[in-house]
Formats: sequence, C-alpha cells, structure tokens
Amino acid sequence: MSRFLPAVITAKTLRDLGLKPEAAMDKIFGGIEQGTAAATHPKGRRDLKELDAITRQGLERLYDFQHGDGGWGWWKPGDSDHFMTAYVLWGLTLARQAGIDVKSDAMTRAVSYLDKELVEEESSYDAQAWMLHALAVYHNAFTRSAAINKFEETAFRNLWTNRDKLNAYTRALLALSAHNYGYREQAKTLIENLQNGVKIDSQPDVSIVQRGAQTSDPSVIGTAHWGQDGVYWRWSDGGVEATAFVLRALLSIDPQNKLVEPVTNWLIKNRRGSQWSNTRDTAIVVLTLNDYLRTSGELQPVMAYDLMVNGTVVTSKKITAEDALSAPTKFAISRELVRDGANEISIVRKTGTGPLYFSAQAEFFSLEEPLKPAGNEIFVRREYFKMVNHPTLLKGVVSERLPLKEGETVKSGDRIEVVLTVEAKNDYEYLLFEDLKPGGLEAVQLRSGDNVYVRELKTGGGFTGRTRWVYQELRDRKVALFIDRLPEGIWQVSYEMRAEAPGAFHALPVMGHAMYVPEIRTNGAETRVRVVD
Repeated sequence: MSRFLPAVITAKTLRDLGLKPEAAMDKIFGGIEQGTAAATHPKGRRDLKELDAITRQGLERLYDFQHGDGGWGWWKPGDSDHFMTAYVLWGLTLARQAGIDVKSDAMTRAVSYLDKELVEEESSYDAQAWMLHALAVYHNAFTRSAAINKFEETAFRNLWTNRDKLNAYTRALLALSAHNYGYREQAKTLIENLQNGVKIDSQPDVSIVQRGAQTSDPSVIGTAHWGQDGVYWRWSDGGVEATAFVLRALLSIDPQNKLVEPVTNWLIKNRRGSQWSNTRDTAIVVLTLNDYLRTSGELQPVMAYDLMVNGTVVTSKKITAEDALSAPTKFAISRELVRDGANEISIVRKTGTGPLYFSAQAEFFSLEEPLKPAGNEIFVRREYFKMVNHPTLLKGVVSERLPLKEGETVKSGDRIEVVLTVEAKNDYEYLLFEDLKPGGLEAVQLRSGDNVYVRELKTGGGFTGRTRWVYQELRDRKVALFIDRLPEGIWQVSYEMRAEAPGAFHALPVMGHAMYVPEIRTNGAETRVRVVD
C-alpha cells in the first residue's frame, strides 16, 4: 500500500486534470523546473513512466496477500487486520475510480469481511470510523444503493451517539461516511462540531514574541488546522492527515465554508519541498488538493496577465488548461526598474476569471541601525539577564536574574544569561539558530555538544513540561543551536555568557532558519552592551 496508494492517487489526479503521465513529464517533476530537472533528477522521466508498472505490481501483491476471509493483515501470513483491510479497500476503490481495472471479487470479499467485523470495534471509535469510511466510499462509488445495511447502520449509530469522543480525524471520517450514505443533516452537524475544534491563526504574519515588530497585513491569508504536532501514539492524531481529511469533508459537505481557504493554506505551508512528511501524508494531501481544484473550478484555467514593476511591463503570460501542472516561473526584476523607497509590483489580469497565485522575494543591503526583528513563519526574541549573587543566612549565596536593558553596563567577570524565545507557527524540522555574541562576551561552556533543551512555554506563563533536545556548538563569534524537530508553539532555550573584554559592543541579531526550507527564517533585534573593568 505504501507504493500502491500514492501511485493510484497520482493516476487519479492526472485523470481528473485531463492529463496523461507523458504530458506531466513535460511540465514538472518534483517541484523543479525542467531547465534544471535533468541534472538533479536524471531518473525522473523513467520513474514517472513506471507508474503503470508500480500500480500493476501493487495490485498483484495485494491479490496475493488477501486472506481466505477476505481481509488483509500486516503480513501475508497471520490474522486479518481491521485497519489494514479498510485501508486496502479504500485504495482499491480509488484505483477503480482512476480507471484501473480492479477485480470485483477482491473488493466484495473485503466488504463482506468488514461488515462482519464492524461490531467488534464498537468501543474502538477510531478503528470503526476508519472501517465505516472505507465501506461508505465503496458503496457510494459502485453500488449506488441508497440503503445502508444493518451492520453499517449499527456502526454509524454507535459513532454518531459517541461523536463527542471522536478526535478531528475520525469525526471527519464519520462526516464523509454520513455524506456518502445520504445522511445530510448529520453530516452538517459533524462539520459544525469540527469548526468548534479548529485551531486558527488569523494573523500568521504577526508574532507574539516579537512584540511591536510587525502589524498585520489584511491581504495575508490565515491558517487553520486540526490534529496534534505529529508526535502521536494513535494514527488518527496526525496533524497533516487529520487536516487533509477534514478539508475533504468540508469540500464535500460545505464547499463554501469560510475555513476552506485557510485550511488549504495551512496544508500548503506544511509542505517541505515537493512532499509532506511521508508518502502516505503526501498522497492523501494530493488527493485532497485535487478535490479542492475541482470544487474551486481551477481545473480548466484560461487566463492572461501582465506583470508590471513601477509601471513598466516585465512580462506578459497566458495560462491554459495544459499549464495546470507547470512549475512556477521566476521573473527577476532588472536593477534599473527598482528605485529607492517604495516600489510597486502589479499583476494585471487581461483575460480569465481563475485565481492567480504569486509570491515575492527581495534581497537588499540595509544601513538601518539598530537592526529590527523580522520573521516568516518562525520568530525569535533574545533577552539578556545579569546574574547577581546575594549572600543569605539560610541558603548561602543566591543568584538573582536582573533584566539587562539596551545599552546598560556590566563588569568584566559578570555572568549573563541569554534567553532565546522562539515562536513556531507550524511544526518544523531541522532548525538552526545562530546567536551572534557581543565582542566582549564569551560563552561559559567550553565544549560543544553538551545537553541543552528547549522548553515549551504555556500561554499564561510557566512551562508545559514538553522539551526538545538541542545540539549546541560554541564558535568564536556565535553560538549555534540545532533543533531536529520543533512542534508548533512557543519555546525557550537559554545558555550563559561571561563579560570579559571592556568596550562598547553591538550584539548582532539572532539568525534562525529551517535548514532545508530557507524561506522559513527569522532574525531578532540588535542589542548594545557595554563592558567595563
């Protein structure tokens, strides 16, 4: 299924777009423009041509692995498994919808097995919702029967009665099942329940930790999602899959819902390169975005536009249905067209009504002083605290943390605690934060690699108890902190420095970025520190 399902969903997406794999190969591969694809993906064309072979081989193995009772297990031998059987039935249903010839007998035997086993999961709502969803999709696609059998009716009533105990993923599965069985009112109620549990960020360009650094731009699209941070013990707690299935439910039941756009935006923002966290996540999100394209009417775009900079046309482009899978095109703005101060970039639609997607990137050399904080999806704030020792009668020497304000003075030998507060708008992997030290201060630790932990902050203050390990490297002009995985939230990490050389110093900003997604980046504020003998 790990290879079969993505291959099937790829075939279904291409079919829905009206494209053959050969046409797709001429457009894009892996999110890379064709001019560079040959050098970086030399086997790309061959891999896409093998789509049919992968699908055929997967089908043959699935037929061979099916048990006598109609189910599938995690291995060819052993007992049939409820989750795996529903997973395979759903995959086979998608395959037939993609125009792939699938044996009817294999599917009907799986349906019979799941019908008999549904009652066994009446107290395991995750499993029962997953099984019922596979059956509902199958019946809606092929039997076209309005009547629901007694096993599926019993399972649906059980899940409906206990819907308050479902998480977002399984509630979305139940909503889709209700829609496929024709239970319109129950489907709408479940969508309303899902709306109550959504996590919304209506101002993703505004930070909590960089107070006053930014103001919200009303043109920025918000984000909305469900699920946990991806570190979970139940399959149904995963954020990407949960959000994708909720979006599928929204598009099927309430396509005009105000959450459709921010949820789609969250899924796009959580893509890393040309994929999500794994093949299954990627396949399910592609399936969902295909539903979005069909609902939004973007499958047959015909439009033309001009790109203008300060009143001068940089390029004119026409988009047709054949360009549906074309890679984004970069347009470099000539230096002669850029002026000091404000610059205006205009995209002027000439024909068509479909949406145009764009992004802008600028690099510039700034003479501003002090440097101000900024960020894109991640934000960082640095604070200095002077450690002052006080002798006490009962506890001996007690250390007190005093905030060190901009331009204040410390003495050689004073200990300074550096506190970095990081706000992550999503779940990220492989983050690097480089804290540029003031020239007169050095890290107290002498050896890199000692255990350092970033701790999650509660909204109202204090720590949640969640931590992530940080690899620390102490270098001559900075302290580098590597975090392999950071869930959405606000986190804090600290280390100590000692004031040494006298003088007036600028502490350049903390620089942070996702190592493999460089557009996700931040810098903190510049700070001035004075050291005296």
